[in-house]
Amino acid sequence: MNMEEVQSVQVRVKRRRLKRGSKKVYLLIALLLCVFMGGSLFGVVEFLVYDGMYHRDKALADTGMLHLQRAEALLVALPKNPLDASRVTQAQHEFASGLTALVKLNNDLKSLPGYSTSIPVYGSRLSAALHLTPLAITLAQAGVTSCALLNIFISRVHNPLDVQGQGLTQSDLTLIRQDLHQVKSALDVVINEASRLQPADIQSDPRIEHWLSKLHNDIPALQGVIANTEQFLTFAPALLGIGKPANYLIELLDTTELRPGGGFIGNYGIATLSGGRLTAAHITDAYLLDRPLEATGKSIAYPPAYAWFPLAPAGWSFRDSNLDADFPTAARYGEQNYKLEGGTVPVQGVVAITPAFIQQALALTGPIKVSEYGEVVTAQNLIDRIHYHQLGGDVVSKSSSHIPPNGTSQRKQFISLLAEHFLARVHQLPSTIFPRFLQLVINSIRAKDVQIYLNSSAAEQYLAQNHLDDAIQKSTGDSFMVVDANVSPNKANSMIVNTLNDQVVIDEQGDVTHHTTLTYTWTTNNNPYGTTLYRDYVRIYVPDSSSLLTQDGWQFQGKSFAFGHQVWAGLFTLVYGQTGSITLTWTVHNAVKHDVKGWHYLYMLQRQAGARWILHLRIKLPSCSVLTNAKEGPLSYSKQMAMLSRPLNEDLNVGVDYACK
Repeated sequence: MNMEEVQSVQVRVKRRRLKRGSKKVYLLIALLLCVFMGGSLFGVVEFLVYDGMYHRDKALADTGMLHLQRAEALLVALPKNPLDASRVTQAQHEFASGLTALVKLNNDLKSLPGYSTSIPVYGSRLSAALHLTPLAITLAQAGVTSCALLNIFISRVHNPLDVQGQGLTQSDLTLIRQDLHQVKSALDVVINEASRLQPADIQSDPRIEHWLSKLHNDIPALQGVIANTEQFLTFAPALLGIGKPANYLIELLDTTELRPGGGFIGNYGIATLSGGRLTAAHITDAYLLDRPLEATGKSIAYPPAYAWFPLAPAGWSFRDSNLDADFPTAARYGEQNYKLEGGTVPVQGVVAITPAFIQQALALTGPIKVSEYGEVVTAQNLIDRIHYHQLGGDVVSKSSSHIPPNGTSQRKQFISLLAEHFLARVHQLPSTIFPRFLQLVINSIRAKDVQIYLNSSAAEQYLAQNHLDDAIQKSTGDSFMVVDANVSPNKANSMIVNTLNDQVVIDEQGDVTHHTTLTYTWTTNNNPYGTTLYRDYVRIYVPDSSSLLTQDGWQFQGKSFAFGHQVWAGLFTLVYGQTGSITLTWTVHNAVKHDVKGWHYLYMLQRQAGARWILHLRIKLPSCSVLTNAKEGPLSYSKQMAMLSRPLNEDLNVGVDYACK
């Protein structure tokens, strides 16, 4: 084969090799293209699938959160009517509906492969959802359980004055404890889940940051509610008469004859609770308790702190047991004297009630007819009719033959019968009215028109922690409390107008000077059922570091210390038709606190139960200062002055924050 032929063969071989090589390249390229196109197609399909799932799951998430928000709104409004079963049931339904949607969402999320969190755009949202959804589910579960707990309680005590209904039982308390434990555990899970969230989880949706911020703010309050409820359940059986009836000593206070504890104890009784329901209450004359011991020649010695009381020098009694404005102290002495004078019913505590509570309750019950006397009692004539039948001369003797015996004195039978008719009317209140009655009780406790003392140390501590024990509080800043004791004797307090003017001047060092005037005006021409000379033993409670610079208008009796306060005392007298005043100038060193945020002044004014004061307060700041914040309304203020005028019908905390330039 010549050279040309050889070269020709080599060329053909190369061409065949090149052709085969090209086919391999083409096949490789085709394979790569198929893989690439297949991968891209899968990516497109996957994208479309996740996009569809995203929108479906987003709808589930939105639905779940909407139900939770509705449930929250229902429960936020519950304090206005704490025993509204329909609202609680509706909230429970919302929690359950939200839970259903969130569980579906969670199942969808769990079905996705692990690498799904790497998908562009949706991956970060998916990661956030994986962390947030279990948290929301736990909250929904806690909501369902909380509503179940509330429904148990409401179903048993929705009207504690209905003696026909079923009260709380030990079995109910067991279920409540179990539900509360589940709620507490759920809240612990929520706190743990929230702490594990990453910044990327929160930043994926601005609504999440707002929701979590609200959750963090609400958690301490929720934990407080759970702790309070757990504490309450430890003494609830004895307190509410669960398993065994619980008895309470009732004191009816006459605020027209004002005493430090709220008024003269003219009548008393025993109220019985069974399963949280009031099953019985009887009122009788306090003198029927006091007189038998006095008749024997025996007496109860006054504690040294009450040596000032002049109306019963021969000995102490139950009717005069509330000579301190600190209700736990007065209540303990009331129980002590009740037992020493022959009281035989074991009691769980003491409840003191002023006429103001009864007057407001009559606005709900309507007028009460006391048929035995042919009287119709209203909020307007309540006190007048009680005094008339107790102290109105021959009216009692003329009516006595028409009154059946009911275990009280002749002159106190009117109020005993009135109490029975009033309680019967309250028992008949329709369920639509009872929430208003419950709110009245709550407001009256704040105003000290209903005062409660519980023998159980744990229960009394519970009241103290919630500022419901009506004790004289020790202030961490500035404070003031005036306590009047009518030692006339007469029923003049309802006719005297009391005005408290306090001009407070703060200097640049944070010291405070008070110019205080207590004004008593007696111009109302009603029967005082006693002397027209009003004699008042006045005690004023101020911070223990206070200095009294000047005093006038009373017979000053000196200084002492009690309940964490310095106490100034004096005897004040007033004749009908006149106005008299007590003036004081006093200072409190370092009453204003200073920190990096500025100066902070807190002034606590405490109210004596049964007292009626009109407050006019002016707080003058240092000349260098600018007011930055004012607490308690309606507090009006200018650049360097804060002013407040209002009835002092409950304890009041007034505060101003300011900065000095």
